[in-house]
Amino acid sequence: MIPEPKQHLRRHFTRKQRLQLAVLPVLLADAFYLLYRTCTVETRGREYHDETLRQHGRCHVVIWHESMAMAGCYNRGTDYLTLTSYSYDGEFAARVIKRWRIYAARGSSSRGGSEALDALEEAAKTVPVTGFTLDGPKGPRRVSKPGIAILAARTQLPIVPNAYAVSRAWRMNSWDRFPVQKPFAHIICAYAPPIPPPPDESPEAIEATRLAVETSLNQLHADIETDLGCSIT
Repeated sequence: MIPEPKQHLRRHFTRKQRLQLAVLPVLLADAFYLLYRTCTVETRGREYHDETLRQHGRCHVVIWHESMAMAGCYNRGTDYLTLTSYSYDGEFAARVIKRWRIYAARGSSSRGGSEALDALEEAAKTVPVTGFTLDGPKGPRRVSKPGIAILAARTQLPIVPNAYAVSRAWRMNSWDRFPVQKPFAHIICAYAPPIPPPPDESPEAIEATRLAVETSLNQLHADIETDLGCSIT
C-alpha cells in the first residue's frame, strides 16, 4: 500500500483552485489521451524493461519531466507508480494520472522529499515499476537530481532509462519545454539497458549512479530525437 501524506504536509488550496482541480485534470487527461491515440507509437528496447522485470521482479523506470504525459498515456492502466509534489501543480498532475489509472506517491525535492522517498521505497516492495522524473519538479531541464540514486541504493533495484520523443508537437513556454503532440504525429518510446543500483549511500556512489543515469537518458533522447528530426535544446 502507498502511505498517505501526513495531514500537516498537505497543501490547502483556494476555492478557485479546488474548482479547477475538480474539472480540469479530467478534461486535460482525456484530451491528451485522445491526441495520443491518433499518433503512431513505436517502441524500442522494450526487452531491457521486460528482462529487468523478469530477473528482478521490480525496477525503477526514469524519465525527464517533459515526458510525463506521453509516459502516462503509454503506461495507462498498468501497475505503474510515480511521484508528484504537494503543490497545486503536483495535485493537478496526480489527478491527471489517476484518470489514466496510474498511482502517485506524494512529495518533492523541495517539500516532503524524505517522506516521498520513504513512500517510494515502501511501494517498491510490491509495485512492479516505480517511475521517477529525474529533473522534476522545477528543473534544471534534463539534469538529474540524486533522489533516484538514493532510492535505488535503498531498494537495491536496477534503474531503466526511458525516453519519449514526438515528431510534431506544440511546446509550452515552461522550464521543461513540455510537448503536446500534434494529431497523427510519430512517437518513439525507447528504453536503455538497466543501470545497477549503487552499492551504498556514500556520496561517491550516489553521484556515480546519478551521473550514469543522466548520461544514459540524455543519450537515449539524442538518438531518438535525431531519428525524428525534432531535437529541442
